[in-house]
Parts: sequence; structure tokens; C-alpha cells
Amino acid sequence: MAETRSKTQLPMPGVASGASAEEDARAFQRGLQVGRDAAQVAMRRIAAWAEEHPGQMMLAGVALGFVLGKLLLGRRRPAVIEELE
Repeated sequence: MAETRSKTQLPMPGVASGASAEEDARAFQRGLQVGRDAAQVAMRRIAAWAEEHPGQMMLAGVALGFVLGKLLLGRRRPAVIEELE
């Protein structure tokens, strides 16, 4: 007979037992800190790029404004004036 292997995946012991509220709070705080650090690095890189390429930054800003305007504002509906008889 052929040997078959199960593809059942069991959760890790730490996940199966459940984490305490304190551990969850610490993990959440670590996630927030990682997100803040990533945002600061991105801001510094964008600022450095903007100093080196001010013309491209202007074009990127105009393009972003155009795209956001199209997405958020959409088409204007024509005004319909109904006359009262």
C-alpha cells in the first residue's frame, strides 16, 4: 500500500493556548512602533528625493491631485431645472 501523509496543520502551542491580554497589548504596541518607524523612514526618503528632484516632485503632486480629484469628485451631474406650470 502507498503511504499517505496528512496535510493537516495544527496551530503552534503559543497560539493554541491563547495569549493573555497583556501579551496582546505588548504585541499591539510593538506593531504601532514598527509602523511609526516605517512612516518616519518613508517621510525622510520622500523629503530627500524632493530636495534632489523638485521638478519631479511638482509633477508627482499634480498627478496625485488629478487622480484623487477624479476618484473623489467624479463627474458633476447636470443641473435639471423643472419649470412649474
